[in-house]
Amino acid sequence: HEKKGCDILIRAIKKLSDQNLSLKVLLAGPNNEYKKSLMDLSDNYGLENNIFWSDIILDNLKWGAISASIGMVLPSHGENFGVALVESLSCSKPILTTNKVNIYRKILKFKSGYISKDETNSYAKILKKFSKLKKNQLLKLGKNAQKCFKSNFDLASKENNLATYLKHEVNKKNE
Repeated sequence: HEKKGCDILIRAIKKLSDQNLSLKVLLAGPNNEYKKSLMDLSDNYGLENNIFWSDIILDNLKWGAISASIGMVLPSHGENFGVALVESLSCSKPILTTNKVNIYRKILKFKSGYISKDETNSYAKILKKFSKLKKNQLLKLGKNAQKCFKSNFDLASKENNLATYLKHEVNKKNE
């Protein structure tokens, strides 16, 4: 969907293409006119070695793709929540997104990824920074991603304030 900001991602990759960075991205989604326009943009920029395309991926294939990734990119123009980001956090994957995603403050607080403005130059900066990380730095971001998930989104976790609140409220009603 247009709000996912894939146009920003493609332009950011193009901006960095002359810097010998190994940027490989899987873009998955339905076959529609917007995806075709993104594929045309990618082709025009000569990014066939950087961007790989897929239909929607679901279930085990989705979880396999997340698990095999180094991180999750979502240069969104606006997200109320960012389910795919939370799923990636649950798999200890660092996040690269924008300040237009409602959970970006939690990502910053836990140092579990990088946040940019909703524009190409800013997103290119975090892509470049991320692509230059050493293995130990990636592992640290991954551990922070897991902590972010446990503390904020895992309803089974004792660390999650929402889960604690909900359990308290249920217990109050049962008294």
